Amino acid sequence: MILVTGASGFVGQSVCAQLRRENLEFIGADQRPPDHSIEHWRLCDLTDREAVDRLFQAHPIDTVVHLAAMLPSACRLNPLRATSVNVTGSANLLEAAAEFGARRFVFGSSMSVYGLAGNGAPLCEQADARPADVYGAGKRYIEIYGETLSRNRSISFVALRIATVVGPGARHTASPWRSEIFEKLGSGERQRIAIPFVEEAVLSLVHVEDVARMLVLLTTRAVVPPLVYNTPAEHWTAGKLKRVVEGLDANITVELGRAGQPDAPPAADGSRFAQEFDWRAPSLSDRLAARAECPPA
Repeated sequence: MILVTGASGFVGQSVCAQLRRENLEFIGADQRPPDHSIEHWRLCDLTDREAVDRLFQAHPIDTVVHLAAMLPSACRLNPLRATSVNVTGSANLLEAAAEFGARRFVFGSSMSVYGLAGNGAPLCEQADARPADVYGAGKRYIEIYGETLSRNRSISFVALRIATVVGPGARHTASPWRSEIFEKLGSGERQRIAIPFVEEAVLSLVHVEDVARMLVLLTTRAVVPPLVYNTPAEHWTAGKLKRVVEGLDANITVELGRAGQPDAPPAADGSRFAQEFDWRAPSLSDRLAARAECPPA
């Protein structure tokens, strides 16, 4: 059985949907109920080690897909709580997985581990990890923790450093534009989308369904040698994204950021994953066009 933490989140819900499509047995865990039906779902606070142990005692968990985390904006507001959740909670889960004999631990990491490195040029896994905030530092800490357990104990650990995730369905986010560029297409109403980056900023974008497919691949593949992969992603300037979205729907106005606003996150070179898994995915242009032509009822 596969345990998915953060199952109520943006990526977590997509992972659960992908597991369901592949008829794989799983249990979802989170601190809030999911927006969709999950047959096996448990409320769990990962900072409570006894609660984590009870999950493993109650279910024959073979693999963990760990996505539960406080997001960057929340980390900035409450770094102490973020450390408890993203570091202590993740360490609790890793230790329990190793102690209860789980085969593999798939960690949803982030391109934030590279900090502010790069100038729009994609970074590969060999680039130095220099996190610049609590969120990125927590992700890197758990990568190192997992690598240590993988070397010393019988659990396979792999981290997927995820680029900027886009697609419909994101909720409870400080970056609503990542879903709005899909959800507002074809509504027939005047709409505004605010993307907080300057026109020339390079955005490394990956669709939520593709992230889910990658995580499930890492879960089900018999052998996964490297400890870390970057997600394959498309690299768009904010200006290009504005032009494409506005070109698909004349009712939408995309407003970009001004100088002095946050820099774009590091861009991902996902060629290692693409080559080793023979990765193919629909283009974001095609996905946006399809959404504009057939918006949900």
